[in-house]
Amino acid sequence: SSFDSALHCFDLQRRRWKCLAVGGEQPHALYHTAILCGGGFLVFGGSSSGNEPFHDTVLLRVWP
Repeated sequence: SSFDSALHCFDLQRRRWKCLAVGGEQPHALYHTAILCGGGFLVFGGSSSGNEPFHDTVLLRVWP
């Protein structure tokens, strides 16, 4: 599959990436846009592996 639904976070103090556990259904899109918004990430658009564009918006809530 072309999709990887893993969420990674960069630890600035340790200078390394770590994989975060994510519950629920994750969006499967390539070339999406994400911004930090309140307590999470707002993910917009992207496309499928067949280049079908998505026009949906998903809020991924993140807790420390």
